[in-house]
Amino acid sequence: MTRILVIEAEDRARHALRTILEGAGYEVDCVADRSAAGQSHAANSADLVVTGDMDGMMRVDFPGARVLAVPGGLAGREMDVADRVRALGAAHVLPKPFRRDDLLAAVQATLTMDRHPF
Repeated sequence: MTRILVIEAEDRARHALRTILEGAGYEVDCVADRSAAGQSHAANSADLVVTGDMDGMMRVDFPGARVLAVPGGLAGREMDVADRVRALGAAHVLPKPFRRDDLLAAVQATLTMDRHPF
């Protein structure tokens, strides 16, 4: 079964992501920040990391996993932010807000992408 690690600071959003992804048949672990995500991934590797935590210039590094960035607050900056988060290690970007079907399509697309050779 495909394992997805969700990094989302907001409780309601974390719960919604878990509900959607588990409902689609994925095994899901949820954490609130990158520190907990690193520990979770080290203990039980994820195939995909879904994260809204793309602030700053810290590279997203989860060995063996693809990264789907779901940043919020883009309003007119979609292309700039998409380029920046890809440079930080995201394979795919889905700006918030998004619909359930858009999330599931982005998850599937990201899972089928080649892994970055970083």
